[in-house]
Amino acid sequence: MKRFLTAMSALGLLVTANVPAAYAGNKVVIEQHGYSNSAGVSQKGKRNKIFHSQRGRGNDGRALQRGRANISDTHQLGRGNQAFTDQWGDRNYAVSGQDGNNNHAETVQTGRRNVAGTAQIGSDHTAVTGQNGSNNTSATIQVGKGQYAETYQSGNGNISVVIQGRK
Repeated sequence: MKRFLTAMSALGLLVTANVPAAYAGNKVVIEQHGYSNSAGVSQKGKRNKIFHSQRGRGNDGRALQRGRANISDTHQLGRGNQAFTDQWGDRNYAVSGQDGNNNHAETVQTGRRNVAGTAQIGSDHTAVTGQNGSNNTSATIQVGKGQYAETYQSGNGNISVVIQGRK
């Protein structure tokens, strides 16, 4: 599963790197390695992209996007991970992948046709997803120790899936 998450993050970086400027919006790529990493990104508009990778201990990543067709991709490897994504608008995508101890991920989306995905591998998971609007989709996968997931959806035509298992 660890290789799958890493491969998907790498694929996402490669695919969006080849998008023509007219379609790219704003793009932020953050890579942090070491101890007590922290990053926050705020974007407004359409077709914005955040690719956020943290490795080490005490990672904290926050993304705020306002607009349409935005992408937020957060990947954390190490201990003490925390990821928070807040998106407002339509057709936004949020992905949080965490591998390591003391995981925590929270995603909030307001609008229509938004997609949220959280994958947590290893130790003391928590994943909270909230979606307000219609035709939204949420998926949470937790494998390993602590597991705890909450998904809140309000509106019509929403879909949610939670998968939890042991290693």
